[in-house]
Amino acid sequence: MVTVLPEGSAYRYWDQGTVASGWDDSGFNDGQWPTGTAPLGYGDFYIVTNVGYGPSQQSKYISTWFRTTFDVANKDAVTAATLELNVDDGAVVFINGNEWVRWNMPDGAIMTDTLASNIVDGGQENMFIGFTVDPSMLVTGKNVLAVEVHQAVANSSDLGFDARLTLTQN
Repeated sequence: MVTVLPEGSAYRYWDQGTVASGWDDSGFNDGQWPTGTAPLGYGDFYIVTNVGYGPSQQSKYISTWFRTTFDVANKDAVTAATLELNVDDGAVVFINGNEWVRWNMPDGAIMTDTLASNIVDGGQENMFIGFTVDPSMLVTGKNVLAVEVHQAVANSSDLGFDARLTLTQN
């Protein structure tokens, strides 16, 4: 197994309440987005990079967006992939523009104001949750992991995000 995206990686992020369409596509220009090291978020002691939450503590933005890249030497050699997420509260994960994982989010279309299904708190906030993901969506060379994190309530005290991706290769 090889870790192609370790926890504590650098991400571009957008914390302005709405985002341009196509933000999850590999060709999207995120050059104007701020950069920070994970875990990213606000309100918890373990956060390395603080992101904004909007103009009001009682009515925070529901969604925050994150993007990073990682390299795959030979996609045809990858036999399995495991994505691990540390998310407070819910997330939809895209790889190269395609939805890869959805956690603690409702089915159907996800909008900027779609609430996460449940509040994540206590010991859950520092836990990584593992997902076996489809390695056929990877490409040889640069891959783009794009994640939208959603709050369960508009007055949430915290938000957190980090990820780790390991590949099994032959």
